[in-house]
Amino acid sequence: MAEKEHITITQIAELSNVSIATVSRVLNGNVSVSPDKRKRVEEVIQKYNFSPNALARGLISKQTKTIGVILPDISNPYFSSMFLEIERSALEAGYTLLLCNTLFGGSSHGIRNTKEESYYFQMMIDKQVDGVLIIGGQVDLTAVEENYKQALKRLVEQLPVVVIGKEIEDIDCIFIHPENGQSVTSALNYLYMLGHRKIAFVGGQPNVTITEDRLNAYKKALQNLGLTVDDSLISLSDYYSQDGYTAMNNLISRNASFTAFLAINDNVALGAERALYDQSMKVPDDIAVISCDQFLTGEYHIPRLTSINQHHDLLARLVITTLINAIQGNANPPKFTITTELVIRESCGTHLGIRNHAAI
Repeated sequence: MAEKEHITITQIAELSNVSIATVSRVLNGNVSVSPDKRKRVEEVIQKYNFSPNALARGLISKQTKTIGVILPDISNPYFSSMFLEIERSALEAGYTLLLCNTLFGGSSHGIRNTKEESYYFQMMIDKQVDGVLIIGGQVDLTAVEENYKQALKRLVEQLPVVVIGKEIEDIDCIFIHPENGQSVTSALNYLYMLGHRKIAFVGGQPNVTITEDRLNAYKKALQNLGLTVDDSLISLSDYYSQDGYTAMNNLISRNASFTAFLAINDNVALGAERALYDQSMKVPDDIAVISCDQFLTGEYHIPRLTSINQHHDLLARLVITTLINAIQGNANPPKFTITTELVIRESCGTHLGIRNHAAI
C-alpha cells in the first residue's frame, strides 16, 4: 500500500480530470457519477491512500455529518437510554453525535450546571453541526424564560432543530411532544380493577411539563372512575431515587391513608419503596405500586416493578429520523402515535393473588 501523502480534494479533481463536485459525490457515495469518472477518482484515491476527514467533506458538501444533542443529565436512565438509541440510529444514517450534558436543574449526583444552555446553543453553531436535537432542560418548564427563547430562536435561525417537548410560541422549529396522559390512565384503571380506591401520586418536580401532564391525567382519571381527588395524597419532589424516598416520607408524615401509589418513574418508585420498608411496610403486601415510566432495571427490582413502557426507543428513532429529514430539506414533522404499554410484574401483588383493597 502506498504511503499516505498529503493530497487535497482539489488535487484529486485535477489528477482525475473531473470537477471538485464530482470528487465530492464519489467521497459521499453519491450514485450520480458516471462509471468512467468514478473509476478515475477512485484510482487516484487508492494511489495516494487518501482518507478524507469530516471537515474536508464538510467543506465540499456543506455538511459535517455531525448532529448535536443537548440534554440535562446523561446519568438519568431516561436520557441515557434515549441517547443510546439516537446514537445507534444516527450512526446507521452516517452521522456522528456531539453530546452536550448541560446539568440543567442538577443531576443524580448532585452536580449542577455552570453554563447557561445558550452557551451550548452557540457551541453548536460554532462547531458547524448539521442539526440539533434538544431533549429536556429549560424547555421542559411550564414557563420558559425569555433569554432562553431568544437563544433558541438564534439557534433555529442557523440550524435545523428538533425539540422533544411542548411547542413554544414563535419558535420556528419542530416540536415533538408524545405525552398525552395515556400511561397514567392505564395505570389508574389497573389499580382500580385490583380494588384500590385510595391511590397516591409520588414524585415529579412542580412546574415541569411532564409532571403537570401526568398529574392532570391522574386527577382526571380518578374523577372518571368516580373517586375523589385528595391533595393530601399528592407528594411531589423530583425524578431520582432520593426524591422518591423524600416524597414518600412526606406522604407518610401526613398520616394519609392509601393502599397504592403511582410513581412518576422507576427511579422514584425505588426510593419510595425504600421509605416504606424503613417504616415496616412492604410492597406489594401492604402497598401496591405502579411506575409511569419504565427504565431498564425495573425487571430486577425486588419485587419486580409494574411499569408503563413509554417505548422511548421508538421515540428516539422517530426524533432522529425527523431531524435528519429536516437536515436534508424535508422539514415536515411526522404524524405519529406511540402507544404505551402496561407491563405487569410483581409490585401490585397480582402474582400473589392480592386483590380487593377497597376496605383498607
